[in-house]
Amino acid sequence: MPIIREGLKKLYFPSTVLKLVRNGPNVPEVSNTLTFRVPPSMNKFDIKSYLANIYKLNILTVRTSNMPAKLAGSGGNTILKRQKFKKAIVTIDQDFKWPEAPDSATFGIQDADNERSRMLNRLKGWRMRPHHGIQAAKKAAEAESAAAKADTKA
Repeated sequence: MPIIREGLKKLYFPSTVLKLVRNGPNVPEVSNTLTFRVPPSMNKFDIKSYLANIYKLNILTVRTSNMPAKLAGSGGNTILKRQKFKKAIVTIDQDFKWPEAPDSATFGIQDADNERSRMLNRLKGWRMRPHHGIQAAKKAAEAESAAAKADTKA
């Protein structure tokens, strides 16, 4: 029977992504359980090795469950499915507290300003063509004012 040694797999630049998601509503805000969304191909040993080697966490337990693909809606005649994933609930030896949620009023304002200035810089050398409807309205207004002046003189 082979001896399994955990945490000996060297991980330098992993190609898999472990997404940390918020725990369910029944778990307190400060807790020692973390919930991750991982690819279905990862097993418990891979998850434990990944977190131990990269983030230097002391892992107590790892529980996994495969989440099926859900229907996301229909796009015409086709039925769209969300991708299936694996949920991993990891227990660590220390408490973890989520950071405060960002203020939604100021969230993304700096990014929007940067994007606006970037788009204005892209349009810097451009000349805008006048709209033909505006020119026709100006010509009609000038013709009416010229006709009104001619009527007042006559």
